[in-house]
Amino acid sequence: MDNWEVAAALERMAGLLALKGEKDFKVRAYSQAARQIIRSSEPIAEIAAAGRLRQLPGVGEALAAKINELVSTGRSAFLTALEAAVPPELLALFSIPGVGFKTAAALVEELKLNSMAQLAEAARAGQVRHLPGLGRNLELSISRYFEEQRTGAALFHRGVAVPLAEHAIAFLRGLPAVRSVCAAGDFRRGTEQVAELPLLAVLKSGRSATVLRDELRGLPGLTALVPTGERLILENVTGLPLQLTLVDEDALVTTLVERTGSAGHWTTLVQIARQHGFSLGKTGLFRNGRPVKLEQEVDLYRALKLVFIPPELREGEDEFAAAAAGKLPRLIELNQLRGDLHLHTDWSDGTASIEAMAQKGAALGYEYIAVTDHSPSLKIAGGLSEEKLAEQIASIERFNSTTPGCPVLAGAEVDIRPDGSLDLPDALLDRLDLVVASVHSSFRQTRDEMTGRICRAMEHPAVHLIGHPTGRLLGSRGGYDVDLEKLIHRAAHTGTIVEINASPQRLDLAEAYLRRARAAGVRLAVNTDAHSTVTMEDMFYGVTAARRGWLEDGDVVNTLPLAALRRALRQKRRRKG
Repeated sequence: MDNWEVAAALERMAGLLALKGEKDFKVRAYSQAARQIIRSSEPIAEIAAAGRLRQLPGVGEALAAKINELVSTGRSAFLTALEAAVPPELLALFSIPGVGFKTAAALVEELKLNSMAQLAEAARAGQVRHLPGLGRNLELSISRYFEEQRTGAALFHRGVAVPLAEHAIAFLRGLPAVRSVCAAGDFRRGTEQVAELPLLAVLKSGRSATVLRDELRGLPGLTALVPTGERLILENVTGLPLQLTLVDEDALVTTLVERTGSAGHWTTLVQIARQHGFSLGKTGLFRNGRPVKLEQEVDLYRALKLVFIPPELREGEDEFAAAAAGKLPRLIELNQLRGDLHLHTDWSDGTASIEAMAQKGAALGYEYIAVTDHSPSLKIAGGLSEEKLAEQIASIERFNSTTPGCPVLAGAEVDIRPDGSLDLPDALLDRLDLVVASVHSSFRQTRDEMTGRICRAMEHPAVHLIGHPTGRLLGSRGGYDVDLEKLIHRAAHTGTIVEINASPQRLDLAEAYLRRARAAGVRLAVNTDAHSTVTMEDMFYGVTAARRGWLEDGDVVNTLPLAALRRALRQKRRRKG
């Protein structure tokens, strides 16, 4: 199994163990192991074969045995037992703002939860506010979660979905029975989380579904093949089911469009087709009963006198009106990013040196990177003391003066204290090229308290950028309660950049607020928050989120050349000063 598959299984174990009420240290051991495996530049299979699993932080004998089983068999008896003991549906608890491992365990224990529907009913009945250590704020957060028409289904972030899709598509393309295969659904539109992964496959002439099913049994990590109507469900160790649908080649384009766009987008396409004298269904586009040949999706839009609408925008909202008015954005592309402004090194809790991160930046084609290690308050992450940060600044200056290639900006990710103050003195902050201010503590403040806390940090003249504005970890911790509309307004007023954290577990600022931020004139930065050279490659997750937010390159500050970026940072500091 690949690193991503093992990490996804371990994260699933961590969540289920938390829901089962296991001790915090045990839960975090699984989560920490998953994090270390994701950051590793070495294949986990090689680490296991060399007998070095116990060298990973927090990995003891029992956990090493479970990782070995995953690597060698693609399965886990322990995970199977956990899923039998705890309804996996309850993993959706971790999508609720303010809900982490401990809070989720308390809700399950106190309310005897077996389903998300039970939780919705408990919140409506006012039962949550009376639970020890929880209270009214959490109840309001739960009620808001269900009012926003969430399904309550367990969802998987793109850090699980993208590698699984790539792995499955590569496997399917290598099968003798398969002519072509592609992804569809919410996944192809780039949504932050998915409950399933739809794949469309065209078989070669003379090949049958029965033959394909036999070939599919070799898919690594496969735990079950379940025929369901026209689809074949491929269950696997990650928990995210693959839905494979066989399609006739002549119907592939229209089926792909139908299965990719939201219901609203497809309905509008069908109506427009009718207005132009066509009949459109997933089996094809027809005029007077005769099929219209379509080689690609763009051919369908062109036939309907429409501008091509990228998959990320097919939400059935205002994309057709924007296209008709010539106002569809020229969506940002990954190759337009010139640097990464949020990176951690081995000076704090990263795994690589400043030099190694700069070398990786150069390999990615960047013109610059920013090292932003943690500040003193975050002791658990090796936050730098004032003296140590001053030493790092000097080290970066020496590096830049002696090393050609990718220049390094001296920065810091500074903790925003509960009262909105920063945990480094102004004299030191003023020496930094870039100051990222983030919340890492006191997540249970009220909505007003948290909003005021971050807004006060924005007012500080040294703060350039707010990191991961809601603190969420998709699939394991809901964000803290904060009024994002007010944050956007304050960011526009102060000229503060707001981050789109590209880590697939964060994607924070969430895509739902990106168009509002853009309309308010807020500049954004797509950063990886990488703690290793491997996770520096996560940038494409953030770019996908930016595209779903209708962002162009001019909306993102780290598309600027270095000289222009430095000017923007200086101007912003003067504006706030």
